[in-house]
Order: sequence, then structure tokens, then C-alpha cells
Amino acid sequence: MHNLLRTVLSDVLPLVAEQKGRNLFMPGDGRYQPDELKPFLGYDMWAAFLIIVEWFWLVTLAEVNFIPPKEAKLLTQERLTRLLMRIATTTQDNREKGKDGREGTKHDILALLELMRRYLPKTLHQYLHLGATSYDIICTAYGLILKLAFKKIFEPKLLEVDKIWREKILEYAGVVQAGRTHLQTALPVTVSFWLAVLHHQYVDCAVKAYGHAEKITGKFTGAVGTSAALEVMLGRADANTAVNNLMLSLDLWPAQYSTQIAPPQPAARFYFELMLLSGVLGNLGEDVRILQSSQFGEIVSVGSSSSTMAHKKANPIAAENNCGMHVNIIAEFMKIALTLESDLQRDLRWSSVMRSFSSVMVYGYQQLLTTERLLRSLSIDRQRIQENFDTEAKLVMGELLHLGLQSHGYAGTHALVNKKIVPAAALSGKNLAEQMDQFLSLNHDKELEAIWKKTAGKFRFSLEQPNCYIGKAIELAQAEAENNLNFLVTPTP
Repeated sequence: MHNLLRTVLSDVLPLVAEQKGRNLFMPGDGRYQPDELKPFLGYDMWAAFLIIVEWFWLVTLAEVNFIPPKEAKLLTQERLTRLLMRIATTTQDNREKGKDGREGTKHDILALLELMRRYLPKTLHQYLHLGATSYDIICTAYGLILKLAFKKIFEPKLLEVDKIWREKILEYAGVVQAGRTHLQTALPVTVSFWLAVLHHQYVDCAVKAYGHAEKITGKFTGAVGTSAALEVMLGRADANTAVNNLMLSLDLWPAQYSTQIAPPQPAARFYFELMLLSGVLGNLGEDVRILQSSQFGEIVSVGSSSSTMAHKKANPIAAENNCGMHVNIIAEFMKIALTLESDLQRDLRWSSVMRSFSSVMVYGYQQLLTTERLLRSLSIDRQRIQENFDTEAKLVMGELLHLGLQSHGYAGTHALVNKKIVPAAALSGKNLAEQMDQFLSLNHDKELEAIWKKTAGKFRFSLEQPNCYIGKAIELAQAEAENNLNFLVTPTP
């Protein structure tokens, strides 16, 4: 990335976004507008990124000596700052549509160029947008926004959520909990194991999203992608150097093949991984919502009160919001999935649709903020967890009893345990080992007695102590608590 761009991003862009009167509304519902993303995705910031691409193309032309040194000296940070401060997307729209008292350009990029010329020395006008088509600027600006928004806004928050999540895993490492399958009581797990499984998915999706963000492309190959104009004006060698230098300045990969538009797949893969990440966060919300229900009552998380039912402790609003936000993200991603093709790879039917693609990021970041609140507030009701576990803990050991009898050669073991031993134990309150003893005292089955004797010697302790039948739950959870999110360094262009 060019040093000037670093300075602009850190020092100038925040000032641009803070200007009074700037429209920073982002795609999506007005209720969900995270402030952190507004300098990148706010409506009036779009023109800023178009200007940045146009400006660094001028810088690139100077670097290959197409712009003479005397004129290249005019490309100062002060002039770039002035352009960014004076031209907003709304200003560009007004110039395009003639809402500023003069005949409009009827073209968004032509409007932008006209506005830029007002603030640039005349000697630079001839180089502005030279050899470019509109979507060289638009596609490259779009890629730049996606990559920057992820790296500067998403990455820190993903790391913060990761830290809180792993702390919760460690906090509840030894708390045995009834596992569930099909919402039915199943074999024992631990609270940490439940959290660890989802955390592992979270890390996987976050790292992959980072990788795809790193590979988002820009393009600068002209109206049909052949770079014909650039080669005629600059020569083939300098044209290639200029395009590569531009992308290097912006920290983007140049699309190896492009038409009028950049290939859609790199951005689509990035958005797809954000959708998968959203699914993990939605799953966490769904689980918390269930475990916080009156029927389970094992989890406590941030909530809201009822407008009428004063007896309620709290509605799990953060957990529910996470579930709903995933649906929003799926719906928005469908726009991306439905616009992957273009006629002969160079029409712009979907340009209006593309304007709201970034709602996936808006909703995704909002979901991250909600997840942070959810995890920070998350606590457990140990007494309720123990009560729920004790209710059926003895019975769920039917798996071990069944497998133990089977491993020693008893036929029909599943039917025996499922139809006779477990129902009897449910009535008597005995554990399954005790129930087997009673069953054999009433049913003289020499074969089963011999097999039970072998089985009991090996499995009786676990049948009597179901809280110990947790396999590698603690070990796996502790390992996941050390699996800190680490965005792998990938090659830069």
C-alpha cells in the first residue's frame, strides 16, 4: 500500500466522514447502521473512494514518467485532501442529474471528473481518467472498500469476540451438562464443549473470510478488458507496469482477465464466507435462546423485558437478534448469487443491484456487535444445569449398557435396553446397573447373567456415575480455548 494512501486512510478519511451534512446512511435497515463502518460504506463516502482510485492512477502515470516531473509535483496530499473534502456522492449525483443549476452530465463518472477538474490545476486535466473506462474506477474502488472495511473494522472486532468466547470456554470447562440431540436429552457433555464446537467453526470461517478479503481484485484494463488504449498511449511494458503499480499502491490484486467489469467471483467468495460466519453466530444465538427458555433455564444472557408479562425474567433479545440477522444476510447474499453472470461478460444490468451488496457487511458487523454483547453477558445457572442433568442422566447411559452387552456377544441388546431396562429404571429411579441386577434377579437368563457379569466389571462405574461419561469433552474444550483467532499472513500483491 502506498504511504500516501495510509496517511489518507488514517488522517483524512475520518475528517471527511465527520463533515457536517454528509449522508452516511448505509445499505440495509436504518436500525442497523454501525458507526464504525460509515467511513467506508456511508453513502457520501462512495465518491471518496472513486477519487482515491482516480488520484492514484495519476500518481502511477507520474511514476512511469508519462506525466512530466514538473506536473507530477502538483500531485500533493493537500490537493487530494481538498478533493475528498469538497466532493461527496450527493454532490456527484447533483452534477450527474443537473440538480445544481446546470445541465447534468447524465453519467456518474463524467460528473465526478467534471467536479475533480474544478479543484485540479489545468495542466493535470489531460491526464485525468486517461485510458480508463468507468468500471475500471468503480470496480477497483469497490474492491478497495471491501478489503479496507474488513481489515480495519471487522478484523479487530473478530479478534475481540474470539477472546471473549475463549474466556467463556475456560470459565465453564468442568461444568457437566446434558447433551442434546433432536432437542432430546442425550449423552453428557460440558458447557465448554458446546461453546467450543461453535467457536471452532467461528475461527475457521473468520480465517477464510480474511483469506478471501486478501484476494479481492481490482481491474484497469479499459472498456472491454484488452488494455488496448493503455498500450497505445504508454507502450505495452509501461502499460503493464502502470496497472501493476496502481494495484500495488491500493493493496489489491489485479484481475488477470477482466472485461468491462471485474470478475465477480473473488468478491462473491468473500461475501459467501461472511454468510457462513453469520450462520455460526446465528447458531450460537439459537442455542442460547433454547437453553435460556423456561423449559431449560440453563443459560442467562442479555435480554429485554416484556411489555406486559411482568413475571418474565428476560426475553433473550440478543440471541434472537443473531438468529434474525442471519436471515437478513442470506437474503442479501442472494442478490450477489443471482448476479454472477453478464451478457458476453460485459453488461451492467446488475449495477443497481451491486450498490447494496455491502449490506452483507453492514448486517454482518451488526451481528458481530450483538455476539459480543451476548457473550459478555453469558452466564450459567449451575443448579438448573445439574437438575436437568440428573433428571435423565441415569437413563442416557443406555448407550453404554447396550454397547457393553453387544461387545460381549448378547443378541438383541438394543431391544432389551430400550424396551425393558430403561423404562423400568425410569419408574424405579435406579441407575441402569442396579436395574440390570434387578432384571436378572426376576428373569433367570443364564446367558445374559454371564454376559452381564463380564460387562458390569468393565462398565459398572460409568453406568453408576454418568457425570464421568464425557469422553474428551474437557480435553477438546481446553484445546479450543487455546485456538486463538490468528489471521494468517498471505502474500501481498
